[in-house]
Amino acid sequence: MEFKETPNFIKEIKEQPKVLANTLALYLAPNFQLKMNRPPLDDQTLGRVGKVYIAACGASYHAGLAARGLIEEWAQLPVVVEPASECGRRRLMVDEATLAVGVSQSGRSRETLAALELAGRRGAVTLAVVNQSPSPLTEAADGALTTLAGQVRTLSSTKAFTTQTLVMGLLALRLAQRRGLSKDDRRRALDELSRLPELFRHALRAEEQVQAAARLLIGCSHAFLLARGHLLPIVYEGALKLKEIAKFHAEGCSAGEFGHGPLAIVGPDTPAMLIAFDDELDAGHLDLAVELKARGVPLILLSEDGPKKDQALAGLADLFVPLPPTPPSLRPLTAVAPLQLLAYHAGRLKGLDVDHPGGLLHGDAVLVPEADGPSAERSPPTFAPAGGGA
Repeated sequence: MEFKETPNFIKEIKEQPKVLANTLALYLAPNFQLKMNRPPLDDQTLGRVGKVYIAACGASYHAGLAARGLIEEWAQLPVVVEPASECGRRRLMVDEATLAVGVSQSGRSRETLAALELAGRRGAVTLAVVNQSPSPLTEAADGALTTLAGQVRTLSSTKAFTTQTLVMGLLALRLAQRRGLSKDDRRRALDELSRLPELFRHALRAEEQVQAAARLLIGCSHAFLLARGHLLPIVYEGALKLKEIAKFHAEGCSAGEFGHGPLAIVGPDTPAMLIAFDDELDAGHLDLAVELKARGVPLILLSEDGPKKDQALAGLADLFVPLPPTPPSLRPLTAVAPLQLLAYHAGRLKGLDVDHPGGLLHGDAVLVPEADGPSAERSPPTFAPAGGGA
């Protein structure tokens, strides 16, 4: 099928190195100091925080899951991430020692707003992470961090997801700093984060291999996306994108849990996509790949391409999609790039309108007129970073 124009969805995927750099520039001073020290992120307020609660919907919920690992690792704080639509369905365990974070691209998600307001009534310090300001969410919160994703022209989140994850990663470092993270460790982490735009650009270079994976998928009925640890939220997000954009049933699963049920229903018509970096590969990954191939499952492997590549595992794969060597803290943000491309190419191969996928009950995006142009600026952030650093 021929298309008259390039969809905005692929444009927004490829804008991500730029918007990630813009977001970093907003919150990171040249001397590797974080510009996140105004209330409620001042030392006094953060000094009483002993727990983080994150509420969001859809892709923003997956961003919260990805950020959880960074907050737990760097700040060593317990983190609960909950779908905002579930908030209040059981007792909300927050109090004055809780930092409650509501994450929303538009800041207009009713469920996220209700969750943040409830947390605030229970005494929590509330923070909004949004791409649009002002908004109902920023007005309800004690403070806000604005992403610089730029104007959104599609109903399915790509650059909003990555900038949300990045901002919450920076928040994790701010919390860690208040809890005694050394200057050397902070500088090392911020130096890694500063490389993110180039690493993401590198991850987008695998488009040819991703196109081959898309052709494999659309000839099948459904697929499984598999990962472990901090990459698990990314397979949830990748599966969501395939459902939204390509109208293709996919399920994100823990590679470690896959043998406890889902393995029973796989076969030649159910491809599996396994994501793992070289230093994460172990006998369990190889055992799973052997089990999948024994059942005739087409296997797509996303991993680093280089001298350390696991040849035994790569030899079992029907397709190999290379990922750039990436520090552990940034892997969720680089691994999502080929999954976004996969949804795009699968949708295009099926002749679908990838910018405006039908059938969605809720949408967090607020679309803007095409005439505004991709470089138009957002309104200033609600949280105005201080000129110095905390």
